[in-house]
Amino acid sequence: MTAVTLQFTGVQERIINSMIEGGIAESKSEAVRMALLNFALNTNLLSKEKFLKSLQSELKSVEVEESELQKMIENAKTKTISG
Repeated sequence: MTAVTLQFTGVQERIINSMIEGGIAESKSEAVRMALLNFALNTNLLSKEKFLKSLQSELKSVEVEESELQKMIENAKTKTISG
């Protein structure tokens, strides 16, 4: 695990706060992780297939169908931040 200290101001700070206030993320750290993952998926730095395989290997004790994981990803992508 890598620990990083970041400072956000202006629009970036407002986006992170909106993600938390809107219930999209529970913390600033989670908001940054989600944004990074979304960026990687949208720019093809990480393929959906590799992401799903990674999730499946990390969540071996949790039984979730691949189609359900795909729905969760799509739902997360379509959430919008107001404000």
